[in-house]
Amino acid sequence: MAYQPQDPYNRQAAIQQPPSNTHYGAQYPPQQSPRPMLNGYAPYNANVYQADGTIAPFGGALQHRQPLPQSQTQQRAYAVAIPTPSASAAPLAAQGSNGYLGSQNMPPPRYQTPPLDYQLLLLSLAEEYFAAAYGYGSMADIARRDSEMQSYYQMMATGLGCLEAVLTHFKMHPEREAMVRLRYATILFEETENTMEAEEALGKGIILCDRHRFFNLKYNMQHLLARILFSKAPRAAFKFIEGILKDAEAYQHVAWVYAFRFLKVSMHLELSSHQDLTAALNVFKSIISMSSEHGDKAVLAIGMTLEALTCLRMFSNGDYIEEAQRALAGVRSLQLDPAIGELHQLTVLISFVDLCCQLQQFEPHQAISKMQNMQNALKTVNSSKSWTDDGSFAIPIQNARMPPIESQNGVVRRTSSESIVLMFNWLPKEDIYNVGYLLGAASMASRNTVDGQKSEHMLEEGIKRLQCESMLVGSFNPPDICQGAQREGSEVPRSIPLASSQQTWREQMTCYMRLYLSFTLCARMSWSAAKEQQAEIVACVGSMVNTPEPLLLLTVYLEAVIYQGIGNLTAALSLYQGSILSLPTPPEQRLRSQISLDISILSTLNAILIIRSPSHPQNHLIPSLVSNLEPLCLQNPNHQICSAYHLVAATASSDTILLTKQYLQSALQASKQTDNKHLMCMVLNFMSWKFFRGVVGDQAERSARASQNLAQQCMSGLWMSVSAGVLADTLEVAGRNEEAEWARQSGLKTSASLPPGLQEAMNGDLDGHDVRMVGE
Repeated sequence: MAYQPQDPYNRQAAIQQPPSNTHYGAQYPPQQSPRPMLNGYAPYNANVYQADGTIAPFGGALQHRQPLPQSQTQQRAYAVAIPTPSASAAPLAAQGSNGYLGSQNMPPPRYQTPPLDYQLLLLSLAEEYFAAAYGYGSMADIARRDSEMQSYYQMMATGLGCLEAVLTHFKMHPEREAMVRLRYATILFEETENTMEAEEALGKGIILCDRHRFFNLKYNMQHLLARILFSKAPRAAFKFIEGILKDAEAYQHVAWVYAFRFLKVSMHLELSSHQDLTAALNVFKSIISMSSEHGDKAVLAIGMTLEALTCLRMFSNGDYIEEAQRALAGVRSLQLDPAIGELHQLTVLISFVDLCCQLQQFEPHQAISKMQNMQNALKTVNSSKSWTDDGSFAIPIQNARMPPIESQNGVVRRTSSESIVLMFNWLPKEDIYNVGYLLGAASMASRNTVDGQKSEHMLEEGIKRLQCESMLVGSFNPPDICQGAQREGSEVPRSIPLASSQQTWREQMTCYMRLYLSFTLCARMSWSAAKEQQAEIVACVGSMVNTPEPLLLLTVYLEAVIYQGIGNLTAALSLYQGSILSLPTPPEQRLRSQISLDISILSTLNAILIIRSPSHPQNHLIPSLVSNLEPLCLQNPNHQICSAYHLVAATASSDTILLTKQYLQSALQASKQTDNKHLMCMVLNFMSWKFFRGVVGDQAERSARASQNLAQQCMSGLWMSVSAGVLADTLEVAGRNEEAEWARQSGLKTSASLPPGLQEAMNGDLDGHDVRMVGE
């Protein structure tokens, strides 16, 4: 409100009269008000100038800084109200040397400008620097532009310098100081390697919170400190968390007990040893028990879902798969609750875990049904308002016995509706679809050649999406192939470490999709296309800083399979028997992961097929190799590995016919259970050659024709050629020479499309027995 001077002598009325001096108007021209009038007065608000020539608007907050001439910085200015004359009257005014417009007899009022809050200014500048850096941090990381990378780190360093200056030179309110220390330590941990400075800041902040009983801030600091300790000494972090849990349980701060137990679980899962996975399951049992006791159904549901997922990682024991299914059954009983139904992230996660259970049980028909459930769950992702761009979601918790929580940031938050939630980080929308493509393709892999190669199409679409997402984030002008792709999440501000982590995940996901696609192409003898995918995988793996062990093993194994498929048996055997893929000794087997052990088993089985010829110099190793494989294969939860072992043992065995029949019967039963048509095709072809060779009868012909039909369903040129030769021999023995010749010519036509090296291997008595291959 502008200042209004008193008018005891009725000067206002005198001003209304025109002046008698005719030269007065020319000497004192009328003053034009620069602003709209209010009640006959024009308010005049003067800026207060600082010594450095910057403008400080009223209110103390620095909105804009503008340098002014030095001569103006010494001028005094005041806020007064000037009477506005009528349009027909000339104003009577005199301007004093001090800038006051009005009567010279009245003292000007003094306006006291509040001092500039440098503390608030530095804090605001720090956040502005962080926001500006995050604005293009992800693009700078992906595009690898050195200039923008340098700008990013300069802005982060400047922001950290502002926070450090506030902590060093200003006395703050204890709560604000604690918040600044938490922010400072968080940026140090996420953006730098200065963990010692971060620990020091958190240590002082925790003491401050203890002194003033800021429980929520203290727990947030301890949560961050535990993560810092885990990055350097995992076991020390576990001990630190145990001490925090004792205090939180004593105060009955239930939400923070959940938070630290989930943090401990995530650390155990990251280490992923058998000991840590077992410890994670024990922590999950504590979470489930506590959430059931307090009625936190959402926490109970996510606890049981993650317990099921952890059980699947221990699939070396079949009992854990049953534990996973029991946990999922408990989750399904809670899905009718409204609080659970609104958590779309949890619904999608349940569908993923449920499908993985069926895949690890190798029940393809059930897996296809679960895949359809997963696709229905994914349809709600785009329409869900709770799915944030960064993939985080909130789990509601009861408010009983909680410390005061006012902040809407941190691990435990208070929402606008005054409810307490526990925050989880997961995948953004675009990456959720990529996981769905991979799991869907794995579900359809066994029926790829029967169902129109749907598995290949899913993998190709998933690879295209991943490539487009990387191009959209790292390029302002994406290629035409990506113009129609969704740009969700590409504009979300991210830090360079977070963007780098997400890009690494996508690169690994692309490699796994290419691996699945390559093995699918190998199954139908498309070696050239498989070789192209394998070259892409090798290039991607070569650019990775830390390649996951399963990805490295599968890459080498794929190369050996392609060599074997095109007939380069020497190179294939060299890779199978190399240090990476060879079967470990019994003491070393306990230290290997299940997937690593399975790849070594498959490599050894393929090596036996190569050296089974009596003329091969390593043929004498077969009995010991089969003996070493027997306990590993018979106790393996993967029924397809059991089927492959029985088939190889039958072909390499020189024992009695009865034992060979038992091997083949077990192999055929396991292949039917898993609906593996390739294994069934190989088993039936070997049975037709082994037991019906030279036999006249309907059974011999039915067996040969069944083998040919399966080979055609598998779209395998090799086994179509072999089955045609077996059928031709069977028809020739039965005296049906014309049909036999037709079958033989069909096989010759098919074998002509095989790789030259494979044709030479087939005609060179590859199997070591007197099998008449097509073309001989």
